[in-house]
Amino acid sequence: MNSFEIYSENLIYQSTITASSENAQFPLANLIDPRRSKVYRSTSSNDSIVMDFNETSEVDSFFIVDDKRNGFGVHKITLEFNGTNEWSSPAATEEIEFSAQLGIGFKEFTMHSYRFCRIVLNSTLSYCEISKIFIGKKMDLGKSINFGWSIKNNELSKKTTNRYGQIFTDLILTQKNINCSLSYLNKEQLDKIFNWLDIYKESSPFFVRIGCNEMVSDNRRFSGMVYLSDSPSISNPNFGKYNMSMTLIEAT
Repeated sequence: MNSFEIYSENLIYQSTITASSENAQFPLANLIDPRRSKVYRSTSSNDSIVMDFNETSEVDSFFIVDDKRNGFGVHKITLEFNGTNEWSSPAATEEIEFSAQLGIGFKEFTMHSYRFCRIVLNSTLSYCEISKIFIGKKMDLGKSINFGWSIKNNELSKKTTNRYGQIFTDLILTQKNINCSLSYLNKEQLDKIFNWLDIYKESSPFFVRIGCNEMVSDNRRFSGMVYLSDSPSISNPNFGKYNMSMTLIEAT
C-alpha cells in the first residue's frame, strides 16, 4: 500500500442533494462551501441526506471532517447505496467510524457502483450537524513510488501579556502544514497528477491520507482536507523518472 493517497474527484459537486430536514440558518448548500465552519444542520436527531450522482458512479472511499471549532454534531454515520432512490432494502451499506479527538472519519471499501447514496445521520443532540465530506474514489497512482513527508501543527492562537505579566490566550485552533515528496514517478503517474492539478489548484480543497496502520496506530492524525499552498515543484533526475514536492495546508 502506498503511504500517500489523493482523493480529489468528489462526487458531491456533481450530485443533486436533498435532505430529510434542514435548518434554514445552516442550509444543505453549506456542504459544498470550502470553509469547515460552514455546516449543514438538520432539525431532528435522526435524519438523512440523499445524493443523486445523476449517473451510475464508482465509490470506494468516504471522508468526513468536523467543524474545527465545535466538533462533530453526530454520533453515528451510515452510508447506503442503491440503484434507485428507494431505501427499504439498500444494495450496500457501510458504517463510518470517526474520531472526535482528531476531527476526522474515513473508510475505504470494496468498490460500489450505484447512482444513489443515502447518508444516515444519528445524534444525541436535538439535531444532526456535519461540515465537509468526500465521497468518490481515490486516485490510483499505482506502485513503485517513494514517498517522504514531514508535518507541523501551526498554532493559530494569539497570546497577549498585560502590564502585570498576566498572559491571555485567544484559543482558536491548530492547522496542519505538510511537506511531502513523491519520487520515481513514471510518465503515466505524472500525467494523472497533471490532470488533477489542472482542476485542483491552490484555490480548491481535496483530501489526502498519509501513512498506513502498520506505521502509526491511527493514520487519520496525518490525513484530512487540505489545500495546495503553491504549485508543486517537479524535477527529472533520471530518464523517464520524475520527482515532485509540494506543501499542503489543512483546510479550516
